[in-house]
Amino acid sequence: MTTAWCAFVVKKDGEKLRQWLIINSLLNQDAKIQSEDTWLIFPLMRELTEEEKIDLGKIIEFFRFKERKIEFKQKQKPVDLYSALQNDIPKSLGDLIPKSFDIIGDLAILEIPNELETYENLIGKTILNLHPSINSVFKKLEPIQGDFRLRNLKLIEGINNTITTHKENKCKYELDIREVYFSPRLSTEHARVCSCVKNNEIILDMFAGIGPFSILIAKQKQAQVFAVDLNPAAIYYLKKNIVLNKVENFVIPLEGDVRELFKNNYSQKFDRLIMNLPSKSSEFLDIASLILRNEGVIHYYQFVQESDYPTNFIKEIKVKFQQEGREILDILQIRKVRPYAPHIWQVVVDLLVK
Repeated sequence: MTTAWCAFVVKKDGEKLRQWLIINSLLNQDAKIQSEDTWLIFPLMRELTEEEKIDLGKIIEFFRFKERKIEFKQKQKPVDLYSALQNDIPKSLGDLIPKSFDIIGDLAILEIPNELETYENLIGKTILNLHPSINSVFKKLEPIQGDFRLRNLKLIEGINNTITTHKENKCKYELDIREVYFSPRLSTEHARVCSCVKNNEIILDMFAGIGPFSILIAKQKQAQVFAVDLNPAAIYYLKKNIVLNKVENFVIPLEGDVRELFKNNYSQKFDRLIMNLPSKSSEFLDIASLILRNEGVIHYYQFVQESDYPTNFIKEIKVKFQQEGREILDILQIRKVRPYAPHIWQVVVDLLVK
């Protein structure tokens, strides 16, 4: 506590005094208004002048002033990045403050518009202050690129470390954000697909990454999962995560192009395929059609224009399967997973295919 000048007034005149103090910029709004017997006690910014006391006497009959200890209010911690930054970034740029960012383990990754580039260190420090569990903040320098789905990142604040352990759906995943693709925004989708799986199924996760579909399914359903990825770094972390989550008996990691791995071996058939490569899934429908059982389920992901969802998208998918000699018996579910770009969504459709 500290000592400051305070105004005492009977409780019935409290609101009059509060309004007068606010209008004249005299109320210390960081300190608490206190109550004592029949008095309300208002903390002041300073001692009032004689002229101010005379002016106040015109609207309130009984009041007095005294120095006393005051108690400060507990400041509310900002709940989001915008609230924390709105007083430090010009109002003209306020709409550009990132509305959200990805948290992977103890790392944060976000997009910062060019107009806010001079404020990127401030943004990074603010994220660290808002989230004590975050140790490093990275800025995306470009979109996801290449067959490994990687992006270039720049450290803007915190520890220069890109390896972390992420917890999701009661599983743990070790990864290097520079070397592998992972999106925490798919947590709900990982759990949803897992809930569809039946015990004793044989499943192929065609683009498994570090294993968020495969490992969760293996852990919860004890189904046999073949997990394939082209990226050697993804397979390295997939193998570590299989051990970390104790599913060595249920997940088989395979490095390489899924088409090349199975093109000469159609004897291994699968009850369920997970095709989460939304930019290129359609290019793998030929091999998917060959290795799916006579009747099986495919979780098929694709980027779709909002104007094409769902009618044109479904028509397109049906034609593609017909070209591969397959028939869609039923559309079990179709949903928008997440926005990808303006008017473009990552979409999943669960298909029962014959």
